[in-house]
Amino acid sequence: MAHLTQPLERLMTPRAGDLSPILFWKHFRQDSAAQLAASTARFYRGHELAAAKLMPDIPILFEDFSLTSFRQLRHFRSFGDVASVGRSGEYLRCVELLRRQLDPSDPLVVTLFSPLGLVGLWCGPDGVRELLQEPRWTAHQVLAALGALVSELASHCLKAGADGIYYSCWGQDVLSDVEYSEFGLPYDLMGLSGARGAPISMLHIHGGVHERVERYAAYPVDVIGWSEEESSVSLVEGGRILPDLIMMGGLSERQAAPVGAAERSRVLDLRGRLGERLLVAPGCSLPDEVSSETLASLRRVVRAGAD
Repeated sequence: MAHLTQPLERLMTPRAGDLSPILFWKHFRQDSAAQLAASTARFYRGHELAAAKLMPDIPILFEDFSLTSFRQLRHFRSFGDVASVGRSGEYLRCVELLRRQLDPSDPLVVTLFSPLGLVGLWCGPDGVRELLQEPRWTAHQVLAALGALVSELASHCLKAGADGIYYSCWGQDVLSDVEYSEFGLPYDLMGLSGARGAPISMLHIHGGVHERVERYAAYPVDVIGWSEEESSVSLVEGGRILPDLIMMGGLSERQAAPVGAAERSRVLDLRGRLGERLLVAPGCSLPDEVSSETLASLRRVVRAGAD
């Protein structure tokens, strides 16, 4: 692995009695900055996680899947100061409030979406496909505007007290490789540019990963993960292709019932194959309604000597 910054080293240092660091997360469905910050801090401390991960429960511009077409984004060609765009100011306020509730050494990462990820979040897969039907310059102008917004938001989050970002990309399993190379990758990197030099950079590939894992070697990140349940590429295979990155995964994001011996065996096998390059985590957000019992069982999978 590359040299670890102090926050990244802290992230990757297992808690006392643990075999590996562990991180999991869920949506709190709270869009009050004060409430979301308090819930995030409680969740982080209550489960002794590797980092406090701020969820995007305060929508920056639009609610999830609230748009029906990419055409509704045609007029988004530029934005003003990020703090005045939509509810970005509230999200930044949440970062500040959360930082105050944590110890200075507690790693804090903030969830952000890539430009194409935002299109998918707002419009769904059909909206992503629709951008291919637009004049090429229109699609690129919208994505460039979103890329600049995400980049500036990432920079402001770091200034507000975050140690890094959890950057969620999407579209690689919706567009062809050639299409993603044109409409995805350059704007992924544009959004990430605002976090350049951050102590922690985490990349989440949303959806299925089936090819071209090597493209992510060009992304300026320390940690990468995806859902193995939706993908044909395993974390172990990804780890061979991306030897300098920490691999994030091992748990099912669909976990509803408490986990047992099979899940622990899976995590132990991954640890044996990846060693200190493993950050145990689900492939995506856990169900909103996940029970305390299930969360406690997930936490036990990394405990030394657990049954």
